Amino acid sequence: MRRTYISPEFDYRRVFGTLNMSEQSTFFSSKMLEISDTIEIKNESVIYNQLSNGEQLNLESDLQLHQVIYDTTVDKNTNHTLILDKSQTDQELVGNTKWIMDIEVRNILRNYIFANMKKYRTFEGVLNSMTINNNVDSSVYEYIDKNVLSRYKFLRVELFIKSVNLLTTGGLRLKNTYDPTIENESTKFLKFQTETDANEFDIRLFFSQPESSSIRNFKYYYNLYFEKL
Repeated sequence: MRRTYISPEFDYRRVFGTLNMSEQSTFFSSKMLEISDTIEIKNESVIYNQLSNGEQLNLESDLQLHQVIYDTTVDKNTNHTLILDKSQTDQELVGNTKWIMDIEVRNILRNYIFANMKKYRTFEGVLNSMTINNNVDSSVYEYIDKNVLSRYKFLRVELFIKSVNLLTTGGLRLKNTYDPTIENESTKFLKFQTETDANEFDIRLFFSQPESSSIRNFKYYYNLYFEKL
C-alpha cells in the first residue's frame, strides 16, 4: 500500500462556503452580488416571507407564512435624533430656533439592503446550521458589512419641514413631530448644512426653524440617497 505521508494530526473536511461571508477575489474571476447603481431610501415598505428562524427554503411554501414588513419610515425614525443647538443665543432660541439632526445613515442603509436581500431571497436554501453563528440573519448582515456597504457612498439628504401654528393646534413649543406624510415639493427645505463623519456612518444637519418658535413648531421628514462607487 502506498504511503500518503499525511500527518495523522491533520484532518481535512469539507465545510459549507457560507461559513465565511467575506467574498474572496481570484486571479481569473470572482463572484459578487449584483447591486443597484443608486439607492433611494424614501417612504416605502419592503415585504418578505420566511420561517420563524429566519431561513428561506422554498418560495411557494414560505408564502403561506407570516409576512415580515420592513418600513423605511419607521427605521429612519428610530435612527435619528433632533435636538436644540446648545451654542445658540437666548434671542435665537425664542426666534428662529436652531436645531441639530443626527442621522445614523449606515444603520439605515444596512437595514434597507438586508430587507431587500430577504425580499429577493438572495440566501434562499441556506440553513442556520450552515452558518458560523448558527443564524442566517446574522450571516446576511455580516455579508453586507464585509462586501456591500463599502461599495456605496452617501450622496445627499432631502429634508422636508412644515410649520404648525401652536395657537390653532394646541401644540407645545419646541416639540416637533416626525411625520412622513408631509413629504411634498412644497415642504422641501433647502436651508441647512450637513456634516459627515470620516467613515460616513453618521451625518449631522444644522438648520434654523423657518418661523419663530414662539408661535410655531414644525413637522419634519427626510429621505436618503446613495450611489455605487
